[in-house]
Amino acid sequence: MNLRLRIRHLILALALCGGAWAQDTVTRPFSGVTCIHHEQQAPEPLAWFLVRVDLANPKIRFITTKSNGDAPRDTRTQTTLEFAKETGAQIAINANYFTFDGDANTDLLGLAVSEGTVVSPWDNSGSACAVNISKDNKVTFINRVQESGTNTQPPVTLYNAVSGRYWLVKDNKVVPETGGERHPRTAIGRSATNELLMLIVDGRSGNHSVGMTIRELADATKTLGAVEAIALDGGGSATLVLADPLPHVLNVPMPLQAPAGMPATPPGIQRENGNNLAVFAAPAEGAAP
Repeated sequence: MNLRLRIRHLILALALCGGAWAQDTVTRPFSGVTCIHHEQQAPEPLAWFLVRVDLANPKIRFITTKSNGDAPRDTRTQTTLEFAKETGAQIAINANYFTFDGDANTDLLGLAVSEGTVVSPWDNSGSACAVNISKDNKVTFINRVQESGTNTQPPVTLYNAVSGRYWLVKDNKVVPETGGERHPRTAIGRSATNELLMLIVDGRSGNHSVGMTIRELADATKTLGAVEAIALDGGGSATLVLADPLPHVLNVPMPLQAPAGMPATPPGIQRENGNNLAVFAAPAEGAAP
């Protein structure tokens, strides 16, 4: 990494932890992909991963969880790791909120589209914002128009779309005014330099990471370069998987009630999610085939 980039990451680390010392580990696991792992102990323990995906890279493509078809409900639940293994993706994160009732199949909340096929239309839940990634990797953040169907504002041709519950950054401005409780979080955003940003924050572990409020998450995504961003499902769902070369969980997923004495190390306690987003990428330059 060149000196200018090192200084930039150090400034970001200092800004996000109130000036206290923090450590960032920066890797480029695939062509067009940069992964930043942030850890700090002061003023409070905090750990997160930021994945930056160059949308102009011709080898980048995406997919989301496919429909159940004729099976019950919208999708089949699976961990993000299982999803990454099944699809052969290089990167995967959790996506939509969903009906969390322990069933093998689930209904998604909000809009979900996989390679042009609607998996879940809009509904009357709190998931009223979404991000659409077109076939040629154009990223558009959209709003629900009505509590049914697939109409969006602005209108787009839906290809790969996942929904969230909160606008974090809109028109380069932080949206949430209040904080709320700290939890693990997953956010997705777009930078002014045509990158897709995926931020996964660990939480519910006092020695490892306390998590973020929605306001803190919004501040973080903007500081990290997002001009638009929404919060996807968080809590125990928040998971990041990387296949370099074998798929593994990078962060520490944590349920609301973690077992006493559980070490805060990957893969944590993985949740079977209703929807996931995968990124496919080519090997980094100079990497062994």
